Amino acid sequence: MNFKNHKPTFLSILSMVGIILGIPFGIYCLSLTGGASLGGVFVFGFAIVLAIILAIDRVLITLIDQKKLSIIEFILTLLLISIYYMYQD
Repeated sequence: MNFKNHKPTFLSILSMVGIILGIPFGIYCLSLTGGASLGGVFVFGFAIVLAIILAIDRVLITLIDQKKLSIIEFILTLLLISIYYMYQD
């Protein structure tokens, strides 16, 4: 498999890993009883959000260079994580 043709970026790799790990975990969570099975719905919702991010990333890779897009995605991810931790109690 030639990865240069697929042009992986920072978010594309993270979203693929999240989807691959999220689907089996979501199926497991749905098999639980009671209110615990609601966690599976949240995991599948997160997997859908990751799939949307992956689709947007694949569109952006046709418009922007791969290295520049990876740097932009990494900086935005760090910015969002720092904002998240800044407003935690």
